[in-house]
Amino acid sequence: VRIGLTGTFNEDIWAPAAEELEKEGIHLEYVQFSNFSLPNDALNSGDIDLNAFQHHAFLENEIANYGYDITPIGDTYVVAMNIYSDKIKDLSELKDGDKIAVPNDATNEGRALKLLESAGILTIDPAAGASPTIADITDYKVKVEFVEVDANLVYSTMPDVTLAVINGNYALDSGLTADEALYKESDYTDNSYFGLIAARTEDADNPVYQRIVEAYQSQKTIDVFNNEFAGFFLPAWEINVD
Repeated sequence: VRIGLTGTFNEDIWAPAAEELEKEGIHLEYVQFSNFSLPNDALNSGDIDLNAFQHHAFLENEIANYGYDITPIGDTYVVAMNIYSDKIKDLSELKDGDKIAVPNDATNEGRALKLLESAGILTIDPAAGASPTIADITDYKVKVEFVEVDANLVYSTMPDVTLAVINGNYALDSGLTADEALYKESDYTDNSYFGLIAARTEDADNPVYQRIVEAYQSQKTIDVFNNEFAGFFLPAWEINVD
């Protein structure tokens, strides 16, 4: 079964499931993609059988934009998005004119803005949904400016901004810890940012694919989260949304 991933760290996460499935005659072949825009197209066109790289909000946006006939068949993990700074020690120190770096893709920027809202820095129009834009901000507690860059580059802007809203996987890659964050993402009202395993819709009930989901959603996978990604990766299938 060819499964599309983005980042070799995902192979470490999949290792226990792959080992278990191998005993049952199910072999996982990892296909790595360098860009988030590629795995859904590859799945939709049949070049791969499954992918596991995105969250629900991203997939919904992709389906809306490209008409992909693919569907989630199981949740994987939540990678916490946190707020970092090497300029201030508390969000109360934020002042007018300060700059905040956020990811520039639709879903991650929306997630960053919602996190800043929960931190009390701004207010977003409730009608904006799961992926608001800067234009949906209705009020600022502090009149900040935004620096929009690719998600993997937000960390590199830290010397030039007051706050940086960084996806957990990139924070981890950059040597940051969850404990260093000024503000942590902790509450989830829905599954928008839960990672997922996707299949073509026609294959959603394929028993082999369902078994792959079951093998992934195990204590052994949780052990990998705890031992290798402490503080950032949480098992999405165990989280009860508000």
